[in-house]
Amino acid sequence: MKKSLLLLLPLLFIFPLQLDAQRTTTYESLLQRSDQPNAYTSHIVIPKEDGSAFFGVSFRLDHDFIPFMRVRSGMNPGQENAQYFAPVRMGVEINEGHLRESQRSSRSTQGRSVFRSAYKDTVFVDTFEETKSRFDHAQGFVTTTLKPGNLHYSLQLTRGESVREQQSQKQNISIPAYDTLNAAGFTLMSEMNVSDQKAEGTLLNYGASVLYGQDFDALFVLPPKAGQTYTLNVFRMRSGGSSEAESESVYETTLDESDIFYGKNASLAKSDGDVRLSLDKAESGVKFAKVSVPNSRFPNARYKLVLSTPDNPKVTERIVNSQWLDMPVSLLNIDVAIEMMRFIVDRDQLRNLRSGSTSEKERKFREFWSERDPTPDTEYNELMTEYYSRIDQAYQRFTTPQQPGFDTDQGKALILYGEPNRINRELLTNRPTREIWEYPRRTLVFEATTGFGDFRLVEER
Repeated sequence: MKKSLLLLLPLLFIFPLQLDAQRTTTYESLLQRSDQPNAYTSHIVIPKEDGSAFFGVSFRLDHDFIPFMRVRSGMNPGQENAQYFAPVRMGVEINEGHLRESQRSSRSTQGRSVFRSAYKDTVFVDTFEETKSRFDHAQGFVTTTLKPGNLHYSLQLTRGESVREQQSQKQNISIPAYDTLNAAGFTLMSEMNVSDQKAEGTLLNYGASVLYGQDFDALFVLPPKAGQTYTLNVFRMRSGGSSEAESESVYETTLDESDIFYGKNASLAKSDGDVRLSLDKAESGVKFAKVSVPNSRFPNARYKLVLSTPDNPKVTERIVNSQWLDMPVSLLNIDVAIEMMRFIVDRDQLRNLRSGSTSEKERKFREFWSERDPTPDTEYNELMTEYYSRIDQAYQRFTTPQQPGFDTDQGKALILYGEPNRINRELLTNRPTREIWEYPRRTLVFEATTGFGDFRLVEER
């Protein structure tokens, strides 16, 4: 099939590129990795004026992580069309003392238990497709009040009707007395609104990740020291050999008085399926700052958020990952991403793109697509994303036992020209089945070769 210009439609969602440096990775191995269901957990610590602290553990489970079952006769699902259900239980146990790295396995038991509780719920959905969705999820939380000290906690997840618990690795936590607090802590929020009476918003709840293409808010608990000037820097992390280091700052802002407020009575609640944090505004007490981060302007990468003062360069710091929920599979690996360009570049161009170190290949790859970006003022490249999304569609729709879908004639047509305006199938007597794909400026005729979904291009007009 001859090369042609892509006929592309604009996308509604904006996400960037994510790459890794594995040289022997195949598309199929990337697909297997991307198909893994996800579960996210995180915790929040907010000091109180009396020396104790509000502590909460929140979690988010993708539907394809949860085993669903058919709704049984006599059940009351609480929604009219529910066909499937899944019991979910997340237990939380907090013990005294910090654990060394070698002692954080699920089997170690050290320190007296100071808290134990569990979140229980039953998730109902209407369709089988929802049970396998990675974009629908269940969320919950467990909260308590803790005294100052060093502690560790673990989670116990029970899915479906199983009685077997899946226990997480133990996590150390430090509960500071607020009047001695020197370092700030912070929570990732998808949004946080501060009014005269309340400060409330939705937890981002993707663990240590933020969603690429979406701005977010960071809620900081600030030390009680007065008169401090705070600056937030966002550094992009760059890999070098086996280590990872900060590169240039991609964003910097100095907090002003409008960013800082006092609050008390922290609480978590569920609202429309989200986990929301609420604080009462106060005249004095625990000091907070809400900072909006323009994440939609940043490439898809790892970042370090650093809050500093003139006399303390790292009041707090935290590494966050940018997560592209529906990223095309090929973009998980630079070598696979380049190899998949063989449908639109000639052999010499492909050879040039393949040559050099990982960083050189990434630079040439980005330059190629940057020159073809229909919206160069934004980080997101619609053309590149559409191209690699078509490769995924071709694989899903046209893969046969003989070859992957993107190497079939129909797969190549989908990649180059997109979805046809119309597909007509002809079932002819004593002749192979034909499919006729009609586009505004061309018509492609495919003929079945084996009877098992294999079609070859026999005519283009």
